Amino acid sequence: MDAPWTRFYEEGVPKTINYPTWTLPELLDSIAREFPNKTALTFYADPKLPPSRMTYGQLRDATLRFATALYQLGVRKGDRVAIMLPNCPQFPVVFFGLLRLGAIAVNTNPLYVAREMKEQFNDSGAETVILLSTFFNRLREIREETKIKRVIVVDIAETLGFPWKSIVHFAQKKHGEHVEVRPQSDIFFLPRLLKKHPPMPPRVEIGKDDVALLQYTGGTTGTPKGAMLTHGNLVANTLQMSAWFAKAERGNEVVMAAVPFFHVYGMTVCMIFGLYIGAEVVMLPRPRPVDLVMKVIQKSRASIFPGVPALYTAINNHPDVKK
Repeated sequence: MDAPWTRFYEEGVPKTINYPTWTLPELLDSIAREFPNKTALTFYADPKLPPSRMTYGQLRDATLRFATALYQLGVRKGDRVAIMLPNCPQFPVVFFGLLRLGAIAVNTNPLYVAREMKEQFNDSGAETVILLSTFFNRLREIREETKIKRVIVVDIAETLGFPWKSIVHFAQKKHGEHVEVRPQSDIFFLPRLLKKHPPMPPRVEIGKDDVALLQYTGGTTGTPKGAMLTHGNLVANTLQMSAWFAKAERGNEVVMAAVPFFHVYGMTVCMIFGLYIGAEVVMLPRPRPVDLVMKVIQKSRASIFPGVPALYTAINNHPDVKK
């Protein structure tokens, strides 16, 4: 007997699906083999500047290099690695890279103040943090009160070519967002790690029941709690999305990623699902102001746009929406 709600399913959506025993790195490897030369990530650090792009083959290679680097730095299976980044190409690189070692990602909201960072790092047991250089001073305030052993710094403009990288840095300085970070024995820079280490990390046994992510949520009390999400959880959610979007054309979609990856909705519905269907995932570091989001939608010809009601409403009410 069919469940009563299935009669509301759209045409082409199956009533049930079978779930494989994949891990998230296996999911990425499969897509990279299928679409090695197709654009996986397009990043607009500023919608007024040309974007940077990364193919599926380049993305896979970078995740392997990052896994090698983390292992050389001492990260092992089960270790917690905090990611404090906006939407940018480095996010999927470090996320899938650390998962290859069986490490556990800890999504950290870039808007957190130093006190909130300390609470989450201590609660999760994070010993490694990957963060935007802009947020470094907040970490410096509380680092001695945490277990953080190593810091990996990301420059939001590092994937851009000349002269665009310099233009972004100039704009950051103008708005007081540019922070100079110097290398130390426990402070590293992502581009140097990727360049230095080969794409040959050690083989680590991980399965669908291993925890992939600690996703902090306020729940009903307002006190953030780390929900444990396994590889199987996130793969199943991704396949459910793929089944629901039955008309999506594999390898031909453009997914607009304006909602943040550090929230599980943006991570699953934009990043992982977008990559799973071989889409071009178009990223903005922040979903405001809305007219910039609209410009990127128009430039990229986005075909799938996961969002939230406030964002859709702002677009619907925008005077230029009919364009």
